Amino acid sequence: MPASVLVSLIASVILLPPINSLLLCLLGFLLRRRLPRLGKLLTVLGVTMLVVLSTRAGALLLVRPLENSYPPLAAVGSAQAIVILGAGRLVAATEYGDTDQPSLIGLQRLKYGAYLHRQTGLPVLITGGSPGGWKESEAALMARSLKRDFGIEARWQEPRANTTNDNATLSAAMLRADGIERILLVTDAIHMPRSMSAFGATDLQATAAPMLFTSRGPTRFTDFLPSASALTLSTYAMREWIGRLWYLVQY
Repeated sequence: MPASVLVSLIASVILLPPINSLLLCLLGFLLRRRLPRLGKLLTVLGVTMLVVLSTRAGALLLVRPLENSYPPLAAVGSAQAIVILGAGRLVAATEYGDTDQPSLIGLQRLKYGAYLHRQTGLPVLITGGSPGGWKESEAALMARSLKRDFGIEARWQEPRANTTNDNATLSAAMLRADGIERILLVTDAIHMPRSMSAFGATDLQATAAPMLFTSRGPTRFTDFLPSASALTLSTYAMREWIGRLWYLVQY
């Protein structure tokens, strides 16, 4: 595993729920005698943050601004190719002979990319490396799934990208070699703002084709009840906010 990926993984564990909330509580506990008011404040803040982010209503406070950044694709325009970003893997899926498969989000990205391909006939590039040090890249897993499950052959596979910025720069170089300048960029709506920022720094003209909108629909009573799925959604959205800040500083 590359050192940069390991550092990012450790930082994510510390900065994201539920560990960030628990660390606030721990800090509050340690300060309870020296600085009782601050210690109590940090403890209450940690518990409150964990409870709020464990509800769908709380998660949507982070999700909606991201998903509202780019609306669903309305027109293809003059795009020349479809770029689908990798999204991790399911390791050793038993039902597929213990072979690695695209993650659930990755499969949804493939599904929408396949839909766009059938609508437009545009060739497909899949980008995704192996940040965990696996032998097979995410691009290879997704390309195999795209052909097996959707009957579509990816024209390009970019197998070295370990970050969204890598997805952009390496894909741009590969497409530029074939004279491609305008693309449809497929990723989920939460991830799209950071992705468009990364691709906007290349010489590609990217049109956002977001999918998997999670903030649509009416408010329900259950949105205010804690659940594991809501905490997962909060974690994903917070990761994107932190990632956007990091990209702003680094790139």
